[in-house]
Amino acid sequence: MSLKQILPGLLVLISLTALPVPASSQSRIRCAGTTSTQNSGFFDYILPLFEKKTGIKVDVVAVGTGAALEIGKRGDADVVMVHVKELELKAVEEGAFVNRYDLMYNDFVIIGPANDPLKIKGMKLALDAFKKIAAQGIEFVSRGDKSGTHVKELAIWKAAEVDPHGRKWYLQTGQGQEKTQRIANEKRA
Repeated sequence: MSLKQILPGLLVLISLTALPVPASSQSRIRCAGTTSTQNSGFFDYILPLFEKKTGIKVDVVAVGTGAALEIGKRGDADVVMVHVKELELKAVEEGAFVNRYDLMYNDFVIIGPANDPLKIKGMKLALDAFKKIAAQGIEFVSRGDKSGTHVKELAIWKAAEVDPHGRKWYLQTGQGQEKTQRIANEKRA
């Protein structure tokens, strides 16, 4: 039985070829997914429905995209749900994964203090907001964890022609979305 057959209502981004999924009601699979997906409540909502429909229990390992891809490449996950399309396609091209499907999309949102000291709210381009943050040296908190969010952030800094690494105002937490947002809130960054 293929993952596509057992996931008719829940398409996965990437599945491994090396690990067939047994059809028994006692089956378990492991999903390496992102902390953002975990923190959103998506897994809590969808997995009980999936288990009821298929009889397959899903164990989730929530990490950043880079770590999830590595877990999958080692064969330590049956399904990988991540959000950096370029890295996903590269992994498929290299033969590490098959059956990539679009499942959801992301919005990249910049959050900050309610008083919005740089007047970023309403700006149409993250690039312009990043340039303003760098020019003013306003504290910026990054996940810094090779997650999909971090990869996207770095692409925006590159497009802005700003290297934030080593700057006094740039803090990398090495943490997931929720903890990074908490730190940014505490620092009013």
